Amino acid sequence: MKKLNNLAINIGLIFVALITGILAGEIGLRAAKIEGLKKVNNNEPLRPTIFHTYDRYRAWALQPGFTAWWREEGEAYIEINSDGLRDREYSKIKPENTLRIAILGDSFAEAVQVPIEKTFWSIIEQKLTKCDSITDRKVEVINFGVHGYSTLQELLTLRHQVWDYNPDIVLLAFFIGNDIINNSKKLEYSQYRPFLVYENGELVVDMSFQDLTPALSNRYAASFIDKMPGWLVNNFRILQVVKKVDLNLKKKRLDAYLTGLVPYNFQPPINNNWYQAWQITEELITLIVEEVRQREKFFFAVLVGDPKQVHYDQPYLQKTFMKQYNINDMLYPNKRIEVLGKRLDFPVLDLATPFRDYAVENRVCLHGFENTSLCTGHWNREGHQLAGEIITNNLCRQLKVNYNQ
Repeated sequence: MKKLNNLAINIGLIFVALITGILAGEIGLRAAKIEGLKKVNNNEPLRPTIFHTYDRYRAWALQPGFTAWWREEGEAYIEINSDGLRDREYSKIKPENTLRIAILGDSFAEAVQVPIEKTFWSIIEQKLTKCDSITDRKVEVINFGVHGYSTLQELLTLRHQVWDYNPDIVLLAFFIGNDIINNSKKLEYSQYRPFLVYENGELVVDMSFQDLTPALSNRYAASFIDKMPGWLVNNFRILQVVKKVDLNLKKKRLDAYLTGLVPYNFQPPINNNWYQAWQITEELITLIVEEVRQREKFFFAVLVGDPKQVHYDQPYLQKTFMKQYNINDMLYPNKRIEVLGKRLDFPVLDLATPFRDYAVENRVCLHGFENTSLCTGHWNREGHQLAGEIITNNLCRQLKVNYNQ
């Protein structure tokens, strides 16, 4: 009996010490103003940034009428128009004597890193009016680009939004760096998006993201703390700090996962997952091409090069990245899409080669910013300027040859 009493006393002392330690830690964290992260609301859909909101077809879209400064990479004051576009207001009824171009793309087209007048699509709008094929027509370039979009999300944008504006030309800005990965449910780390998947040998649209909670849709975006009751997590700073530490560790694991995955973009498929990712990607581009042609419009593909493809120090890149991952040709994905263009007879403009040549000749970084890191990430102002000029010149030539005025 005495032993039982002693055991009960010891357990009680341990419990009191534990509670005292937790309370002391809680008081210390609050006194030091150390912040953590509160519980994820499972009723609130995931969104990539503050500019985005839920969309039942595409998972997320830009929030109509939202305005704010963006300073996480580059800097710009962002204004989203009333139809959820990072662009000025446009009438859905196309004005007479107007050539209207719709831009489909991801964050390179959304381009929150630079002011709107410095974006490549604004530069196209400014410069294309000087093209001989345009004569005295007005040019409107409408930007439908959204951060993180896959090619399927761009196809859904075409169907649910772009056609309302009756464009003459649809320009797809395809990012070599991650679009193929984004298109694969097996390679993409976040399941919170629609996918084109194989079922019984057939490709079908998978919209299961509509039924996913944040914790289930992205294992890197939710913590084990989120499984606890909201009232507990949101009232205890210790749990919030633990969650923050947990998610920081998961972010490092995600970075490691992506670092290991990205090199395979530049190689022929190494396994069935990559083989299917390419099959799905080519099918999605084909669907966009066919839909544009059905409406008797003109389709134009622009390949946005990965920062590694256009780095100004190519010899260093070859000795490090290419050698480390046994990559023979950094332009493999670009050439593969060019082959698709020849097979389906649509023009493909690969920006990687002219970007690389310009960067090497001028020893400049066309990606990156002082507040992040140079030669990585998204296009800076010089990158957008160069892209706008190259696309304008190429598009002008395409209009002379292919587009029925």
